[in-house]
Amino acid sequence: MTWAGSTQQQPPSGAAPSGAMPAVMTPAEAAGFLRVSEEDVIAAISSGDLKAKKLGNAFRISKEALEEFLKS
Repeated sequence: MTWAGSTQQQPPSGAAPSGAMPAVMTPAEAAGFLRVSEEDVIAAISSGDLKAKKLGNAFRISKEALEEFLKS
């Protein structure tokens, strides 16, 4: 959304502010927050340490699941 005379754009509705963790993320996005490889995140999911939902061929990780993983 832009205001009259302004070229600055607002993030799409529902988008997380820069640096904030989104409500749902891919393993690649979770890896970025954790500063590890995507393979490490997939391994944590496969071992059962990190809860995720599989939708088709893709995993999705909730913010709550990632926060719980970090507490353990």
